[in-house]
Amino acid sequence: MSTLKVNNIAGVSGGTSPPITLSGDTATLGTGTTIGASATITDGANPHGWEHIKTISYSADTATPQKMSNVVSSTYSAYKIFAQWSPSSDNVDLWFRFLDSSDTEITDTRYSYGYQLIAENGAEGAGFQSTGASAAQVGNDLIRGSRGFNAEITLYNCYASSSSYPQIDGYQLDNTKPRPAAPHAFYLQTGHDNGNYDQGGNGFFWYDNDEKYVTGFQLHFQGNANLSKGSFWSVFGLKLPTAD
Repeated sequence: MSTLKVNNIAGVSGGTSPPITLSGDTATLGTGTTIGASATITDGANPHGWEHIKTISYSADTATPQKMSNVVSSTYSAYKIFAQWSPSSDNVDLWFRFLDSSDTEITDTRYSYGYQLIAENGAEGAGFQSTGASAAQVGNDLIRGSRGFNAEITLYNCYASSSSYPQIDGYQLDNTKPRPAAPHAFYLQTGHDNGNYDQGGNGFFWYDNDEKYVTGFQLHFQGNANLSKGSFWSVFGLKLPTAD
């Protein structure tokens, strides 16, 4: 096996000399080597795992939070949202909706949801639940600041169109299976329920339709209360191998 040592390469600097050593199909970076911000690194010929898609942060209070638009595609098999949201005033509920192919919130009364909590004072049990709602509640009586809504939401069965299903391990998903596109989610969250307690718990929501295609997500506060400065949310997609 031959070894090639590269001393000068565009976009790579610093570190021990040589900064890059190539041996077969393996590249070794010297200690302290810096790779430029414009460099693209791929995970082999068949990359997989959780991949960051989009982050939205808010540098000022706003009554019109930006939608998490066009994040669903055939590239990903599941999605995960990390969110830290808080209202600019106390005692406000938080709601979730899916976005359709026109980037419009889906408001049909087909959302079902539920939440189970445990609190610092020992209180536990059902927090809130409903069927046939026009949105899914995910937060109750939230307060301002970092004790608002802190959550990890995992979403399944989210597909952008009837021709936009992902491929998993060499098998192409399609709409011939029963209930092929019924978006489901579960989540973990912690925060303060105004006037009651700090709490944490788990919940779920789903959209009751055999084949409902979605392209993105939206959170909004009850009564369009302002979203507080410093809030953010990030979406990741699960990229599975196309074949072993």
